[in-house]
Amino acid sequence: MAKKTKVKKIISKFEKNFTFSFLRLFIFIILVAGIGCTYLVKSPIENFVADVFNVNLTTTEHGQKIEAGDLEVHFIDVGQGDCIVIRFPDDKTMIIDAGDKDAHKVIIPYLNSIFFKENEKKEFDYALVTHSHEDHCGSMDEIYAEYQINYSIRPYEYSTRSECEIENNTYGALERNTVVYSRYIDAVYNENDFTDNRDIIYANAGLTITSDDSTKPYLLEFITPNKKYYDNPNDYSPIVLLEYQELSMLFTGDAAEEQVEELEEILFNNLTLSNRMDRITVYKAMHHGSILEESNRLSLLKMLNPEYVVIQVGEDNSYQHPHQGFLDALVQANVKTENIYRNDLNKNIVFGISSNATVESLLNIVSDIEVDPNASQVSSSDSEIILYYAWWIFAGALVFLCAVICFYNYGYKKRNAKVRAYEKGE
Repeated sequence: MAKKTKVKKIISKFEKNFTFSFLRLFIFIILVAGIGCTYLVKSPIENFVADVFNVNLTTTEHGQKIEAGDLEVHFIDVGQGDCIVIRFPDDKTMIIDAGDKDAHKVIIPYLNSIFFKENEKKEFDYALVTHSHEDHCGSMDEIYAEYQINYSIRPYEYSTRSECEIENNTYGALERNTVVYSRYIDAVYNENDFTDNRDIIYANAGLTITSDDSTKPYLLEFITPNKKYYDNPNDYSPIVLLEYQELSMLFTGDAAEEQVEELEEILFNNLTLSNRMDRITVYKAMHHGSILEESNRLSLLKMLNPEYVVIQVGEDNSYQHPHQGFLDALVQANVKTENIYRNDLNKNIVFGISSNATVESLLNIVSDIEVDPNASQVSSSDSEIILYYAWWIFAGALVFLCAVICFYNYGYKKRNAKVRAYEKGE
């Protein structure tokens, strides 16, 4: 009985404080309709809410759009290291290397704001680590933590530190005990969905990736390595040829003397492949433009006859890459100076190949792409929820305010105030 009395008092108080009429209801509906129209300016509202909640829109909204063509190859500026991401014509994606252990602070914002399309599921069909050095595999464990990886392509190098590596080095590879490489191997096996490890692939000559779209055929082919053991970790770097629309790109990692010798021998003995590679459109320089360990030697450059060269190199690096000897060799190989692109000078670089353009404009090049280095490196689910509901929160607050303005009984409080003043004899 006491509860019913309490409820009646609350209802009575509500009725006294709020007054409803057709006129007030009509005004309320007009105001709500106006609030609904603010959906047309949803983005500024989201920006306002993002500022209030200190949410960085780079993680959820997409900035500069790259219209490079059906095939996009992004050479991300990670300083002194390698990171290449590829969008194939059939929308498959691939990442090759991931810089050093701090490079994820640059790579992930770039991927989220530049590479991945709006509302696209953020995943890589293929993730390739060329070899075990930190400036190539350093942040790959962070990439595995942030994105789904469907197939891992790893070097034969054996990690003695990884608990996930097989118990014995049955394939007779070079043994590596670095922490950073073991973290990468752990990430590979933790991502693996199959008990027979069939989504883990070892990089070796003959491995190919082809198009699922017959109207846009491409071929990515591993030309090397042809062995499971190399003395130099750099020589585990596969030399990979990508062909599309009669243009080609060659990815080389840090390939050194043995890889160069293998490639030259293959080109000398395989006339068909030699003809396919006698004019490489875009050559990714070996080992950041070094000429040490016989990387980038002139004899090979003349065989490849590259039109464009990309050097993944850090600004003012201590190794003095690219070496002047390599730059001189490019001149001798008839590469135009304006066709040499470097991350230290041109920052982030994108090469694209289109299928519906004239021959003269098949190749598109975009450079100096800027990404906020302070952008959040990880896409926050809480942030995405805040941004997704930003307009709804904003509109709901306005509707509530309009309801109070339209239906609140201002006269009731004035009358109460007069009654209280009269009772006090004021």
